[in-house]
Amino acid sequence: MKSSSLVLMVLLLACSAGCSAPPPPATVREFPLTGEVLAIKPDKSEIQVKHDEVKGFMEPMTMWFNIKDPRLLDGVAPGDLIGATLVLTAEDSYLTAIRKTGSRPPGEASAPPPAPADILPVGEAVPDITFTDETGKPRRLSSYRGAYTLVTFIYTRCPLPDYCPRMNAHFAAVQRGLQADPRLGQRVRLISVSFDPEFDTPARLAAKAREIGADPDLWHFVTAPRAQVDQFGGKLGLSVLREGPGGVNITHNLRTALLDPDGKLARTYNGKEWVPEEVIRDLQALVK
Repeated sequence: MKSSSLVLMVLLLACSAGCSAPPPPATVREFPLTGEVLAIKPDKSEIQVKHDEVKGFMEPMTMWFNIKDPRLLDGVAPGDLIGATLVLTAEDSYLTAIRKTGSRPPGEASAPPPAPADILPVGEAVPDITFTDETGKPRRLSSYRGAYTLVTFIYTRCPLPDYCPRMNAHFAAVQRGLQADPRLGQRVRLISVSFDPEFDTPARLAAKAREIGADPDLWHFVTAPRAQVDQFGGKLGLSVLREGPGGVNITHNLRTALLDPDGKLARTYNGKEWVPEEVIRDLQALVK
């Protein structure tokens, strides 16, 4: 059997056993949610809501939510006030029972968070940055030169299973692919960057790494001062909005980037649509 086929088979078998980082809850959880609609994707698959406190689950913030039935958004537009039910499973979250409860007066509707500016194009050198890793030691991005480096952005207290926990599960699956193919394992490294440095201390990052089974020879959890992480992440398309006292309520998109051995941007993987098998195929084509 060819090495590439073996790696993909390992990934598929691993995922069939469960790629999700968090354990399945005893039951599906549901929470009432209210807020203001900021944006709706053209296919009505997601809606951005500036929501109020979800009691017993999360503070007020602005987030994108999945929509299973696009018809639920018929007659709903940005600026509308809605009530809905937030449904949480082990691996997913979505809104249902959406109902319009009012609208902001003209000129008073909230604006969606700004999109990142000055995103690096593929082929450009990624700026160097000094992180602090899960052991508390400084770790420069440039120290990864000579390897393909897959970088994603997370924070350990992210509440929704299809955001940071999904990225952790995807990276765990990619790690298994690297371990199954020595050629890739020698030439690829993984970095999970926390944009919540005040909470995500090295001790908490180390605990998350142990929980997920991160191999320190392949995968590091790192962070840096907030302004530096935001600037670095913005170059790769990361958007972070902080609300509440001290900016503790974090709204973010999902962005994963592959750097080549020279530290240049080789690929980007947007949102949560990508899968580990896609990354492994890309790496197999790149690593000679």
